[in-house]
Amino acid sequence: PPAGRHAPPPARASGRREEDDLARALAESAAMARHEDSKMARLRERLETYTEFELEDVDNTGHCQFDAVAHQIKGRFSNQYSGGAANASRYTWREVRRDVANWLRVCGDFRLENGERIKDFLDEEDGRTWEEFTDNVQHIHEHKPPTWGNHLTLIAAANCYQRPIRVWSTVPGNDWWLQINPKHYNPQNPIRPFELAHLYERHYMSVTERKSSKSRSRTSA
Repeated sequence: PPAGRHAPPPARASGRREEDDLARALAESAAMARHEDSKMARLRERLETYTEFELEDVDNTGHCQFDAVAHQIKGRFSNQYSGGAANASRYTWREVRRDVANWLRVCGDFRLENGERIKDFLDEEDGRTWEEFTDNVQHIHEHKPPTWGNHLTLIAAANCYQRPIRVWSTVPGNDWWLQINPKHYNPQNPIRPFELAHLYERHYMSVTERKSSKSRSRTSA
């Protein structure tokens, strides 16, 4: 180029590709949001149609399953755990993680209905050893991303608190709820379960009696 003038920078050949990638990512994000909205609507409709329950959202930073159980303890069973309502009101995901982790530490040889030990189902993504897994469940290393609750921690919670856990799900079809019972649970002498909801593979929530149902119960009492 002539003296004193600088050549223009070369055109970014990747510019169009980056724009296309961004547009694709935004479209995928929007599609995912619509899919999540449809799952939430399906779950609300199921609860409205078949139950007297409504959803109650909880922590969404990786502790949702444990926080949902804490909501059950505080909101529906406050007189039955942690020394009464005063202590139960302070229950959070931290206390539930601690309780579940301690049960898992002690009961790693707990036999499931199929005869296998609970520790035999450890996923290495959650911990290379059972000890590491239980530490991750308790979230003792708070600088690390939290380990999500899974089927093992649900089994542990049901047995730790000696209460069934019923999970209302968004999965398609008729098998959209399941109940996890503690060992030695007698269905002939049923007790009220913890009620959770699950946006399939995404998020747990707490489920509580609808306010209108509570009002009718108080009126009829």
